Amino acid sequence: MPLIENDVTFAFLNSLDSKFKSADRVFTKIRSGSLKVSLSSVALVEMELVYRSEGREDALLKDMAALASIPDAKFEPLTPDVVLSAVLLRQMFHLGFFDSHYAATALKVDGSIISFDKAYDHVKGLKRIDPESA
Repeated sequence: MPLIENDVTFAFLNSLDSKFKSADRVFTKIRSGSLKVSLSSVALVEMELVYRSEGREDALLKDMAALASIPDAKFEPLTPDVVLSAVLLRQMFHLGFFDSHYAATALKVDGSIISFDKAYDHVKGLKRIDPESA
């Protein structure tokens, strides 16, 4: 079950995003049950931080409810081994803070991540699934 990265989620939640159509196709597959995904619990923290910094906590309530209602989605916990792996991934592959946690979580789950971000292409053992072709 691939991990879905927040870049896809954010694109889906914003119909004005240039990648909205691709993200919408992915979420249509998720809602229909033809694509099963997992999400990192870190994604919830990132969403909360972004929405709060933008003064959009009312929108967060609606969007978080939408995420919570994804059928059969599994939220992967943040564990010490994921944090240690994230630190190493930041050092080895120069990933950002949240990206390193997504990569570490995806590697722990099944080694695949659905993301627009090509930075994951360089992470050994991780397969990036481009939402444009998912």
